[in-house]
Amino acid sequence: MSAKIIINKKNNFFFRNATFTVFFDGKEVALMANSKTFVLEDAGIYAVQVKMKWLKTQTLIVKVEDGKEVYLEINNGMKYYTILYSTFLISLLAGPLFFRLTKGLKPEWLAPVQLILALAFTAYTILYFIFKRGEIWILEDANEKNKSR
Repeated sequence: MSAKIIINKKNNFFFRNATFTVFFDGKEVALMANSKTFVLEDAGIYAVQVKMKWLKTQTLIVKVEDGKEVYLEINNGMKYYTILYSTFLISLLAGPLFFRLTKGLKPEWLAPVQLILALAFTAYTILYFIFKRGEIWILEDANEKNKSR
């Protein structure tokens, strides 16, 4: 039975058009786009790192024993980006559209709520790039590990 390292780049909004370069022990082994999977079938201990333009992950030491599978996931560090972005877009577009279609009066509280959401989204994005420097992660994918059992 062979050993496998399975690396997933799941589909996400941020970095959706980016290509990630996967390195094993400092050697380039794969280019990965959104929703792609890379499989290495070989037992051993590997230093895995992923780079995308000027961003890179920390090196992850992965030990793969014969007959075992190790699942890794490439992801961005922006946990709350999708939630903030979608909430901001909904408040910006759906709120005024709803009141226009129903011919109702736009409530006074809508503009301040839109402003607060816009500021929160903008601040989160700016602070993320200042302090995290557009961090990307490679980590063990617990969801896939549990599915395979």
